[in-house]
Amino acid sequence: MASSLHKVLSPCPVCQQTDQVMPLQVAYETGAEQRFAPPPMPVAKVGMMKFIVVGFGLVFVGSFIILTFATVGGYGSWPQPVQIALVVLVIAGIVTTLVLSLVAFLRVVRGDNQTLQYLPAWDEAMENWRRLYFCRRDDVVFDPQTNKTLSDAAVKSMLTVNMSAPAQQTEQAAASHQ
Repeated sequence: MASSLHKVLSPCPVCQQTDQVMPLQVAYETGAEQRFAPPPMPVAKVGMMKFIVVGFGLVFVGSFIILTFATVGGYGSWPQPVQIALVVLVIAGIVTTLVLSLVAFLRVVRGDNQTLQYLPAWDEAMENWRRLYFCRRDDVVFDPQTNKTLSDAAVKSMLTVNMSAPAQQTEQAAASHQ
């Protein structure tokens, strides 16, 4: 039973031993090897602060107008064109805030869709990170499937999420359907 809990390690292609071999993930998590961190999850950054500040300002001004002028004797003593102009301004502020909210929401959705395009590449990079092994004795990373050592540049390349790949694949797919 105890032997089934231990994963059979591939021997290092340099020294042909397994006593200092560990999965790259374990080497990173235990602090033995910090050069090869897991690939960061791709996340689209959507700036929304402008929309929030402008919307907050519009709601604040509209609320101020409604609450202040309604409590100071009401609008009844004001000329009718001024009353209509105030109502139109407050309604325009509310509509503008709703439109800004819609634009911000659509930007977030577009960012989420962009992130979803990169998740398959990230999954592949994570699978590579979990598959590779590290030999502490020889300070090498190797692929147990090919039993060959990998340079630092090759490992970084395997663990990098190419952010331009999905756009190219989409263009190629569109061209093939024409």
